[in-house]
Amino acid sequence: MTGGEISLLDRIRAGDFVSAEDRRLMRGLTACALAIFLFVAGFSGLQALYGHKFFDATGRAEWIWAQHELSRGIPVAFFATRTFDLPPNRSFTRIKILGDPEYTLYFNGKEIGGRRVGEEHALDVFDVSALARDRSNRIVAAVRSPNGVGGLIVAVDVAPEFQNLVPTGLDWKIFREWQPELVLRDPVRPAALKPMLLGRPPARRWNYLGRQAGVLSPAIHGTVQPRERWDLKTALPEIEVVGGVAVSASRPTRATVFDFGQIAGRARLTLSDDSRIAHNVNVRFANSRADLQSIEGSVEPFVFAARERTIVDPEKREFRYVMVYGSEATVDVLR
Repeated sequence: MTGGEISLLDRIRAGDFVSAEDRRLMRGLTACALAIFLFVAGFSGLQALYGHKFFDATGRAEWIWAQHELSRGIPVAFFATRTFDLPPNRSFTRIKILGDPEYTLYFNGKEIGGRRVGEEHALDVFDVSALARDRSNRIVAAVRSPNGVGGLIVAVDVAPEFQNLVPTGLDWKIFREWQPELVLRDPVRPAALKPMLLGRPPARRWNYLGRQAGVLSPAIHGTVQPRERWDLKTALPEIEVVGGVAVSASRPTRATVFDFGQIAGRARLTLSDDSRIAHNVNVRFANSRADLQSIEGSVEPFVFAARERTIVDPEKREFRYVMVYGSEATVDVLR
């Protein structure tokens, strides 16, 4: 090598083999890659933070449902059960539950609470410490959906550091038919079914859930019979698809109206006979006769499970009249 020649190694050390334009491009690509890395790392950290937050709320609990084709659009009602022991040194016993769109919770044979779920999705927390025992505790969740779509999730806490026991999953049992002994023990027939798993939170429309105090079912001090009842001809509002377009329509039907005077309580519906399949009974609550005559207005479905003859509205209401479309059920009120 002559004195006037510069070795390739020297040129690499000096950086002469990379042009200024290439260096600027490399710096830009490096900055872009760094920004992408920081974004992904930040997003992963945020996901882990909120995932951990929800994990603390329900742990390994999964959304469950009765085995069913959700696209069929038919009524579904079932009873999810679990019998379990609890540690004797527990600080408390709290059940966290959400049954969408409607549920009623029973614990050790007693109705605890329930509600019709709206757009808000939050776990209801019920303190059942006074009813809990060391062995053979029993949870029963009655879940109802007028169109067959929904989900149930449950977990139990017994201390701040000991949470999410008996989470909903494949070890829960599903019963599609009502049996009187269900709230106390699993019936021999029909046989229990395995639940369908819908995923662990965040899943589907429920995403991450907050928590709120569950509203306890009020104590029953008596029942009120209607002052008067009468039948009438009316129409049930419904949606029809004509030429691929959804239009509102009405279907003529008969109905029975029960007049209680002005009252506050929970309506109890009783069928004259049980059914072998789950089905809806449509009901309207009203405070004036004019509301009964209108086709428009709120009509609420009450979903009976197979062989179930009596169900109670999970919510307390103020009303005077209860109109049962199709005259399928009689009504009294629990106060």
